[in-house]
Amino acid sequence: MAFAFGYFNVANQLLEGDPNIRKSQERLNGENASAQVDVWNEKIEIHVSGRTFSLPSDKQHFLKFVKSKLWFTYRKGFSAIGGTGPTSDTGWGCMLRCGQMMLAQTLSLLSFQDEWMWSENSEEHPIAYKRVLNQFKDVRTSCYSIHQIAQMGVAEGKEVGQWFGPNTVAQVIKRLSRFDEDTIFSVHVAMDNTVCIDEIEQLCSVGSQSPKKCQNEAGSSSVQENAFPVNGETQNESGLLTEIFWKPLLLIIPLRLGLSDINPVYFQHLKECLQWEESVGIVGGKPNHAYYFFGFAEDSLIYLDPHTTQPFVDISDMESTVLNDDTYHCATPGKMLLTQLDPSLALGFVCKTRDSFEQLCQRAKSFQKSPSALPLFEVVTSLPPCGIIESRVLSVKSYSREKRKNEGVSSQLDDATCLALDSDDSLGSDEEFEILDIY
Repeated sequence: MAFAFGYFNVANQLLEGDPNIRKSQERLNGENASAQVDVWNEKIEIHVSGRTFSLPSDKQHFLKFVKSKLWFTYRKGFSAIGGTGPTSDTGWGCMLRCGQMMLAQTLSLLSFQDEWMWSENSEEHPIAYKRVLNQFKDVRTSCYSIHQIAQMGVAEGKEVGQWFGPNTVAQVIKRLSRFDEDTIFSVHVAMDNTVCIDEIEQLCSVGSQSPKKCQNEAGSSSVQENAFPVNGETQNESGLLTEIFWKPLLLIIPLRLGLSDINPVYFQHLKECLQWEESVGIVGGKPNHAYYFFGFAEDSLIYLDPHTTQPFVDISDMESTVLNDDTYHCATPGKMLLTQLDPSLALGFVCKTRDSFEQLCQRAKSFQKSPSALPLFEVVTSLPPCGIIESRVLSVKSYSREKRKNEGVSSQLDDATCLALDSDDSLGSDEEFEILDIY
């Protein structure tokens, strides 16, 4: 670990200090930017989460819409991660930044008014915007900072400074949300290409108890502000009426859609998912690069690129009328053919209400009926306990047999012991998703 920290500190100093490297990176960034500007003058329709932009007539509106999204890139000069770790995430933090962008989009949808747009040098940024941005500051105390994500990755088997895959960043987001005291949503990571309705309803259903009518003496509901009421009342053992509320859901679905290359039979449904109103994008990329995809145009994906190293910016003054937040907004997005997409990726959806979750499930079930495309994932009411238990017992036996062999232990494992071992985090391997190379 000490070697890794030392290596990244030296690498950061070389990157920041060598003028040739800086000029080369600036030239490359400039070429990419100028190339992307010309793309948006073409006649094309862009689809983003239930919206359609017809270019070139909607060009300015589309670019303003994109610039309103929070954009997280490599940074340099922040405080050392873990006290002695790297002070820049250049070269290893691209997937972490993409995870931040998906998470920021989720918080934006839950916190901002639908038509809100970011304006440069605005003195009227809403307090909700400041609060969201504050959660991603590059400091240890921010809940979703690069520091917290990198260090939480250790629990997923990733050392600080090691590259993440889509599944790893999904699991880290899930873990971090549990430590967010002000969290306004629940996170569910659907593994094995399967969304289980019962699991999600149990996660998102919040019961509020109060005498009759589910109100307290002051006449107001006792549930948290961001829980949405759904149809259904039950009576608990004490005789109090309980109204069921829905806590907004961030659903992340890690997928593997091919071996070394993505299978074209998935293209149609990938584009459909990006067009759904609940979509908060895709974290994935192409070999050597991780991107945050949020829309599509014909057979190309629209994305925000984290591969620009910017200096650390202190945005800690929440009372300031003018935030130093220009570098958190991108003027022009990128565009990439679907055929270039790496097969390892993760879909993201936010469901504010139970109805929106049910609608998402219905649309996903229509994947099964498509004769020309393979479904991306499956939606089931509940997991079949017998088959799942048998499968997990076999996988645990296989894993434990190899592990004990390496440790020189020869004792046999019964099924009950295997199921107990199933809670071991090390069994939830992410390696099948770790395909993208380090940039």
